[in-house]
Amino acid sequence: MADSITDFYHQKTDAELQFLVENPGYYQPDIVAEARRELRRRGVAPSQPALAEPVAMAASPARGLPTGPLVLAVAVVLALSLGVLYFINHKNSPPAAAVAIAPTKPKAPPRLTEVATSTIPDFGPAVVASVQRQVQRIPARERAAAAQEAMPLRQYRELAKRFWTAETQTEYVMNQARRGQLDAALPGHIQAVESTWEQWNKAMNYSYKFGPAMSDHLDIMTRVARQQQEGLNDLLIVANNPQSYENDQTRKRAADVSDLLSGLLPKSPVTGQPYNTIVRRVRL
Repeated sequence: MADSITDFYHQKTDAELQFLVENPGYYQPDIVAEARRELRRRGVAPSQPALAEPVAMAASPARGLPTGPLVLAVAVVLALSLGVLYFINHKNSPPAAAVAIAPTKPKAPPRLTEVATSTIPDFGPAVVASVQRQVQRIPARERAAAAQEAMPLRQYRELAKRFWTAETQTEYVMNQARRGQLDAALPGHIQAVESTWEQWNKAMNYSYKFGPAMSDHLDIMTRVARQQQEGLNDLLIVANNPQSYENDQTRKRAADVSDLLSGLLPKSPVTGQPYNTIVRRVRL
């Protein structure tokens, strides 16, 4: 077996044996030693083994890496450059107090601006009082008889309530127009009053069985309601096309309405002024 090993090395070329000697880290020590003896036997000086890879990388100038004093000089220059840059930035930056976000000032509450508005007053108590006074103007016997019926007095009260609810609002709006107070709210007021009259109109779709005085009152209320609604239509035209409201037609209508209303109540629940009765003179 020793002869076969010797023949193995004898068959190797000088270059192959040199490779075994130069790279001892890849082979067993006895193989490297035999390769070195074979080279000596041939009269060839064995080469030195290659240096470890990490050492070669650190020492090899082929890698292009700076070494020794050059590395130190570069490091010093880099450190000085960073220091100068930091100093310049720090000098130009505003103070910390200035950089801090200023506290948000609370917003002032919104200012409320008063806008001139006008609304139709609530004539509820005046309506209740007007209905009561009108009922009292019915003769006691007729009122007692109506109270004994199934619903006539109750129906009469409801009709009177709807009538005076619309009539008081109408008087207020028309008095405003006569005084020249034709503001931007007037068209809306007129439409609101017309809606109130619609409640009266709906009630007039039915027939009622009243006594003489109650029937007369119903006739008066019906005629006043018709004229007042006509007056509101004319007033709406004036409100949408500003012009004087008073003319011969409106004055005559107001006089007729006042004369009719005097048959229900002696004075207006809105103004407190007496309803004027038209005196008609007849020549004999």
